[in-house]
Amino acid sequence: MRVYQLYFGAASAALMLGAPAMAQETSTNAQEAQEVVLDTVVITATPLERTTDELAAPVTIIERDEIARSGAATLGDLLKYKPGVTESSFAPGSSRPIIRGLDNFRIRIQENGIGSQDVSALSEDHAIPFDPFTTQRVEVIRGPATLRYGSEAIGGVVSVLNNRIPQYAPEGGFSGEVFSSIETVDEGLDVGALADFAIGRVAGHIDGFMRERENYDTPDGEQENSFVEAEGAAAGGSVLLDNGFLGASVQLYQSEYGLPGGEAAENEIFIDLRQVKVNAAGEINNLGGFIDTIRGQVGYADYEHDEVEGTTGEVKSTYNNDSVEGRIEVVHAPIGGVVEGAFGFQASHRDLSAAGEGGELIAPATADRFALFLFEEVSVLDRAVLQLGGRVEHVKLDGFGVEVAELAPATNGGPGEIDDLGSDRKRDFTPLSASAALVVDVAEATTLGFTVQYAERAPSLLELFAKGPHEATETFEIGDPRLDKEKALSFELTAKRVAGPFQFEASAFHTSYQDFIFKRFTGNSCGEEFDTCEVGDGEELTQITYSAADATFIGAELGASWDAIAIGDGVLGFDGQFDIVRAEFDSGGDVPRIPPMRLGAGVYYQQGGFSSRVGVLRAFEQDDVAENEEPTKGFTDLTAEASYSFAGAEGQPGFEIGVVGSNLLDDEIRNHSSFKKDDVLLPGASARVFGRVTF
Repeated sequence: MRVYQLYFGAASAALMLGAPAMAQETSTNAQEAQEVVLDTVVITATPLERTTDELAAPVTIIERDEIARSGAATLGDLLKYKPGVTESSFAPGSSRPIIRGLDNFRIRIQENGIGSQDVSALSEDHAIPFDPFTTQRVEVIRGPATLRYGSEAIGGVVSVLNNRIPQYAPEGGFSGEVFSSIETVDEGLDVGALADFAIGRVAGHIDGFMRERENYDTPDGEQENSFVEAEGAAAGGSVLLDNGFLGASVQLYQSEYGLPGGEAAENEIFIDLRQVKVNAAGEINNLGGFIDTIRGQVGYADYEHDEVEGTTGEVKSTYNNDSVEGRIEVVHAPIGGVVEGAFGFQASHRDLSAAGEGGELIAPATADRFALFLFEEVSVLDRAVLQLGGRVEHVKLDGFGVEVAELAPATNGGPGEIDDLGSDRKRDFTPLSASAALVVDVAEATTLGFTVQYAERAPSLLELFAKGPHEATETFEIGDPRLDKEKALSFELTAKRVAGPFQFEASAFHTSYQDFIFKRFTGNSCGEEFDTCEVGDGEELTQITYSAADATFIGAELGASWDAIAIGDGVLGFDGQFDIVRAEFDSGGDVPRIPPMRLGAGVYYQQGGFSSRVGVLRAFEQDDVAENEEPTKGFTDLTAEASYSFAGAEGQPGFEIGVVGSNLLDDEIRNHSSFKKDDVLLPGASARVFGRVTF
């Protein structure tokens, strides 16, 4: 009871302060991701064309304008201050989103419906080969619709959308954008350009970008080995049909970034990453029969990265990931005027291999998945809709694993008994998932939602087959090939208002996990081999075992905005945010690396093309920590920004210029969810100037 009183007492305080989302007009002009974008645009991460107020699940949307102004080099950095979302922040070049305390194998990252096809979920130092600059929109969604994408979406879906495979012709036959920014904290320079065009029924797209950032400054001085260099390009085209499209794209992403903190910084370890991806997609709609729409996507990616020791030039590890994924989705015509829905199937194949120290961590392994899914909506009376989802998936995993009879080292100080290093092991799983959600329209643009979801997730290759050192994270990881499926039962209540001068979105959730798989810090340490493991921290690598235990997650999120005062032709408003997650093992103790409670508020003013905002976010101390985990002090992030945009006359370019300040108090910011929080401070006070020209 005390926990729930804390949740809703703090939520009430946040609402009194002004809460976390700006009105639509202002939120698109906000640099910091502190605002929840409460919008009525169609959500593409759902199989049916639905808006945010028509879904029971909380939805976060970041549109193109906000993405361009953010200056974020990673998805984690872009989303880190959204309610319920934080980042791993292992390095400026590699930061994955964390949703409600869940990360890696529980969060699906996808581009236009196809998974990221990388190794970013294997380790926090591995980057996602997406760059926010090329993105038109990012959607973060939880709830029944996530079942269409896979059991790895048990924690949520981050859907990246771009126009690399055009689905329509741009107005006037051409549109384009050129962008650039500079930043003080890391002497950063970002440049990029993109264009969409059409000639008759053929539409095309091209884009390219480049980022160069030096080691960034912190309140304690320069953070060594925190540089980032990235570049990429893509081209795509489509044939536009009367009732759909058919197209393909090819893209190249390259990045080189340092790993700050500890021995990685001392040895100047950096990652050199490359990915080539080929995608194809098509859609035919308005077919006139029971089947109304058929859409499909397929993608192939060749991914590779080297982990290099800069002091010697030696390649310590190489990871290769070849993968293909495809899906077909069918939207059927309404049944009886009350039932609408979609069904489909999805399949993927993955070959993962590694050399050097990476080969010791995860030997060659393969994963095959095949799934059938269903999403249906049933109208209940005039003001309510029942949303139903289901998925059955078959997963085959093949790799090399070990069985450690006792945790190494054993309690007697010996190395532990190790059964058959590197024997071939095969595991098969059939995860089953289902969900039901009720959405009730209680007033104009105001809805209440209640969701019940049961989901199962097969263990990942690393959770089963890890068996060695990982120098980049300074860990010695031991998987368990006997792990079973992870199972979760979730209940969630939401309330939304998405129109008018006052808007809000609030949610509270409760999830019970059976066999929750986590990285357990044993308190032991290891060298490069099993027989070097010993009690205590005498060796260089921290020992981690993948373990399973029942756990319970409860939490709440709140966001609102208020256009309070009309001043001339402008508006003065207030916004704020609140979120909290508590996660405990049923047998006692806290789940590791859970983000702290956060509370934020801001004031904004907009008039014509001028927009400004001052905001503050407070992350409280996190002292609910797991065994062998240290508490993390809280921090305060003060931000300010101002921008002016000018829309050119018809056929003439428009432009936007702006300045953004972050961490203006120069506070020491440590991310509790990061494995390197004790060694790595996040950037100190910074100013960024950006400019954008649109055609």
